[in-house]
Amino acid sequence: MANVFDTDAAVNWPDWQAFALPTADGFAFTAPVGQFAPNAFGLHDMHGNVWEWTADWHGATYYAHSPQDDPQGPDAGRVKVRRGGSWHTWPLYARCAYRNWNTPVTRYTLVGIRLVMEAD
Repeated sequence: MANVFDTDAAVNWPDWQAFALPTADGFAFTAPVGQFAPNAFGLHDMHGNVWEWTADWHGATYYAHSPQDDPQGPDAGRVKVRRGGSWHTWPLYARCAYRNWNTPVTRYTLVGIRLVMEAD
């Protein structure tokens, strides 16, 4: 269903092998686009592969008091929200409801963007 931390990725991190999902998705790192089944909206690759940067600022208590529909995050902050997990993420984090964060200048192989191509 998604490219997450499994036995394919664990071979590169022997100390973490006990935490790997006991299955193999065929990819030790990022996977090419469209390798997994689409979600209910027909979108591919929305979980796993790379953490997705969002436009939202992170607020530790914001979501406890935010609107239920489409919360945008605080107006300002120090760190941006990322969602969806990565190839080096346990399935618990590979979901859109889980919000992690990094500073906007963070650059590493687990964080990226997801592009959408609309058919005519």
